[in-house]
Amino acid sequence: MEMSVENKTDQQKCNSLLELPEIRFAGFLDYMGNLLVGDFKPGLSPLKDENERKKMFIETVLRIRTRQDFDDNLGSVEYAAARRKNVVTMTIPFVDKVLFISAEPTVDIDQTARKILNLL
Repeated sequence: MEMSVENKTDQQKCNSLLELPEIRFAGFLDYMGNLLVGDFKPGLSPLKDENERKKMFIETVLRIRTRQDFDDNLGSVEYAAARRKNVVTMTIPFVDKVLFISAEPTVDIDQTARKILNLL
């Protein structure tokens, strides 16, 4: 099946993000937690298997949906990040999808988030 123009564009965005040395994974998720496009940096081994990643994507989308309940009072979320021992994960919500990023644990979260937002 051929990729839609939107998915091709989103895949190009993911490829651009993967050129940043600190980025391990870049992908767009739909609001059901399905990976639409995206991949790991070439040569990188995932820290989780496919089933665990799917659970993580669903949980990520649920968190974003819950946060959106507070948008009226607090304003919309630009990005959210979690620093873990082995990786930093970042999410950036869009109208109909979510950008999910994993990065090296040593990144400066705010600086990397600004780089990502500027690239998009």
